[in-house]
Amino acid sequence: MSEYLETSLKVPKDHIVNLRDQDATRSNIISAFEGLRDNDRIEEQDPILIYYAGHGGEVPRSSDGETIQALIPVDYVAEQICPIPDRTVASLINGIAKKRGNNITVIFDCCHSGSGTRGDETDNSTVRGCKLSPNDVPDDLDAHIRKANPEPEATAKSGTRGLRSATGFAVQGMNSHILLAACGAGEEAREDIKDHRDQIARGRFSSALLELFKTVAPNQITYTEVLAKILPIDGQNPQCEGFYSDRILFDAKVGPPTRKAFEVSLLQGKYILQAGKAHGITDGAVFTLYRDKKVALLEAPLGEMEARDGNIEVFTTTLEPFGKSPGAFDNPAIAIQTRAGVSEDLLIHVPLEGKNEPIFEAIARELSGEGPNPCRIKLVDKDKAKLEISTTKGELTFTALDERAKEYGFSRMPHVVDANVENLRHILRGAAHYHFHLNLQHPNNKIQSKIPIEFFSLKEELDEDGDVVLAPGGPNMNQGGRIEYEVEEETSYGMKVINNTPWDLHFSCLFFDHADFSITALTEVGALTRHRKDFSLKKRAEIGIGYGDSSTPPFESDIAEDSDLTIGFLKFYFASEVINLSHIPQTNPFIPTRGLKIAVKKPIPSLAVYGTVLIPVIQRRKRKL
Repeated sequence: MSEYLETSLKVPKDHIVNLRDQDATRSNIISAFEGLRDNDRIEEQDPILIYYAGHGGEVPRSSDGETIQALIPVDYVAEQICPIPDRTVASLINGIAKKRGNNITVIFDCCHSGSGTRGDETDNSTVRGCKLSPNDVPDDLDAHIRKANPEPEATAKSGTRGLRSATGFAVQGMNSHILLAACGAGEEAREDIKDHRDQIARGRFSSALLELFKTVAPNQITYTEVLAKILPIDGQNPQCEGFYSDRILFDAKVGPPTRKAFEVSLLQGKYILQAGKAHGITDGAVFTLYRDKKVALLEAPLGEMEARDGNIEVFTTTLEPFGKSPGAFDNPAIAIQTRAGVSEDLLIHVPLEGKNEPIFEAIARELSGEGPNPCRIKLVDKDKAKLEISTTKGELTFTALDERAKEYGFSRMPHVVDANVENLRHILRGAAHYHFHLNLQHPNNKIQSKIPIEFFSLKEELDEDGDVVLAPGGPNMNQGGRIEYEVEEETSYGMKVINNTPWDLHFSCLFFDHADFSITALTEVGALTRHRKDFSLKKRAEIGIGYGDSSTPPFESDIAEDSDLTIGFLKFYFASEVINLSHIPQTNPFIPTRGLKIAVKKPIPSLAVYGTVLIPVIQRRKRKL
């Protein structure tokens, strides 16, 4: 890794702190973290890489049974010189992020839960882990470090109005850095011995990572894509964790926005799209195939394929030729959706008046299929429409006609734009995308009644170590399947998700803002990998969002200055497999554009579990006394 940094990335030697073998003591490792924090040569948001190749361990804490993962320094002695627990590492990284920004990459090539035993002799490998006891990690271990590195303030990843990530918590937990880990929480990271005489070993994860870096430049790949492209590792499923995993590697920039694009494999003469009902694939959707991502939209396509109702499963779809058949190709090809499915109609009402001619022109051009990513639109009577568009004094106004919004008194959207045909076409696509994904439900939704979700305000309190933490500070506001409250400035909100199902699940949460058609990811949505990812929600368990050990920041609420009420919808996605939802979030469609990103092939599970939960959120401006 050090050689890669120096030779390939041209990092000066004096920018690298290298602790090897006997130098990698507990005190030296902690001092190195603190040295990054206090190094004034490091500018705000400069890239920082923390790489650890060594032993890891796991231990239940004696006081409450909480599982703690730890790094094992070279001078570790059981019950004398302690390991470095994950909470200490998190505090040290928070200290760095507070002063140097959160452009921090952490790579751990060690066991999350190693047994410390050697592998079979024929395996020619060793485990990067060792056994620990509760006495190795006393409750007050490194309390002074945690007090010295409180959670710093920063600007969070957020939407525009409505519900968004709270400022001041962007560097909390996994928001301070991106972690690339060698294996899952219950797996062993292994190293292959190359030379039995000198016992020179190489970690399998590090080797695979460096092999990838030889072929792909860091500025051409996101953290999420690292795990999608890295070679398989026997017995290990590398993990990518962090709220900003869609950033470019070693860079604070976010990757390009996405278009609906997925991988296609040719298996036993069948074209298998790595997306299905859970991704929003519907009957009649047409995809144009290209041989790979790099040439998509640049060279002649391989052909076109169509999704038909009987061939759409939960996570995959068997495509049929639509026009020119793509024939054989090197797996996998890339499929970009070029025609919406039959159920993706945006129902619009436009008053039949001469002043609305630009609106009809924009709709006609959209229906003709001109340009990229056209959407389906239907002009209907007002009582059947989801959106009304009209012209007032040369400007376009938008009225929400969705019954769920009208029920709470929300109708006029706080946006007025010039009556420009191209601008309107972009808004139409954004509105169609918004309504389709808002209303998409799995027909056999077994999740709704089995995963209760609580929503509440948060308060600051001291934990047992004297640290300031957030905790539930008010009653559950999710009553009768809806959330309604008066917005208070500087109040943070959180949620609790309780899994009463018999399944371990992955989940994501999006906020659909009915005031501007933005869709904001409140949790990770694009953690794609060919490796098995640790479940984020265990069966018969619960998880907090925005407080406790959550990797997600709390939320704040906001209302446009000229409005007294706004409405949005929290939508939770639960599935037995990781699904790529990165094509769903969108910014306010009254402004920018969308781009291209790949969804990676996923294995088909023996039992496909998928469901959604939709909760309306009504926010009212607090009345002044």
